[in-house]
Amino acid sequence: MKRSWRLLGVLLAGVVGVAALPASGAAATASLHEGAAKFAQGRLAEAEAIFARAAVQRPLDHQGWLWLGVVQFHRGEYAHAEQSLARAARLVPHDPVVLLWWGHALVRTDQLVGAASAFKQALLVSGNSRIQELAGQALRAMGPVPLGPLPGAATPDASRPEAPAWVVAAESYSAIARFYNPRLSPEEADVIGRALLGYSRQFNLDPRLVVALVVIESGFQPLARSRVGAVGLGQLMPDTARALGVNPTDPSQNLYGSIRYLRDNLDRFGWDKVHLALAAYNAGRAAVERYEGIPPYPETQWYVVNVTSLYRRLLSISGGMPELHRRLLED
Repeated sequence: MKRSWRLLGVLLAGVVGVAALPASGAAATASLHEGAAKFAQGRLAEAEAIFARAAVQRPLDHQGWLWLGVVQFHRGEYAHAEQSLARAARLVPHDPVVLLWWGHALVRTDQLVGAASAFKQALLVSGNSRIQELAGQALRAMGPVPLGPLPGAATPDASRPEAPAWVVAAESYSAIARFYNPRLSPEEADVIGRALLGYSRQFNLDPRLVVALVVIESGFQPLARSRVGAVGLGQLMPDTARALGVNPTDPSQNLYGSIRYLRDNLDRFGWDKVHLALAAYNAGRAAVERYEGIPPYPETQWYVVNVTSLYRRLLSISGGMPELHRRLLED
């Protein structure tokens, strides 16, 4: 995941890349380009030194503080990253890219109220549908999660001793669906809960991973449609749905197709590389194979981060992590 963060930083800091850096003085621009190049090469200490110098020399130029925060974030210096990104946000309070990065730094420093505010502001001020989508996903990833045991929890399943009782109860997933989408009727939620658990078992996936995917993809909205035409709970593209032989507007069929597609990705990229399976789910298998890892697309980078972040939170409140998915938390 570390190489992926570098690519994400290079792309997101300028929305479309390093070329988007403004010409706020030839020397300053050259310095930022040099730092961005070091950052992309993984020479993080050198990049941080360049950006720190740029920020001190031009304290009113938000780009220096933004890049400094990005590289500090990648180095795991979350408190310093939050401070740098807060400086950038004060200089350009309506810049959605700065707000998005600042929000993630606030999440990593457990300032969840401030993070939610930053993501909501990014959602409001951005005219860029990509940024709006990313901010919406971030809000869902960090939002409230149902605290187990949930209503309808069944007795423990002897064949799955590592799982708490509610994890193996279809009623629990119906409750989760209504938690995230209160507009669902009890009957609709029941269909979704049973399909989610049943197909997860059929394809040997942790249903909590599927929950995280569906929350980030659609927020459990069966009729959700993305700007690129993805449909339904798991946001299947029409071509993918046709290849799988499912009707993406039918919640049960959509979940079958989504879970089967994720399982197929795991079979292709390896069960110890769940992050690549998620990246392929979002960007397509060809892109993951072409880049030999998570593709350098901002949507895909943040998508993987948000799904894995929510999955971690679901595991933390419910316990019992399948060994097959352990690598997800280690990358």
